Amino acid sequence: MPDFLTVTEAAQVLRIGRTAAYALAARYEETSGAEGLPVIRIGKQLRVPLARLEELAGGALTARRYAPIQHPTLG
Repeated sequence: MPDFLTVTEAAQVLRIGRTAAYALAARYEETSGAEGLPVIRIGKQLRVPLARLEELAGGALTARRYAPIQHPTLG
């Protein structure tokens, strides 16, 4: 699994909706990291550090538990 996930990929790992994940990411930024989905901003892009996601999950996330998102038009 990559060291950084998109918010959409993190949502899939957490089994929550994309909109909810972006709301949690916004909350993280609004509260200076006190609440929400941990993200870092790279320019205009948001990325979720895998290590922080694993902290939330309470343990290591393995490739077996993660399925890459399939783009609807690209297959």
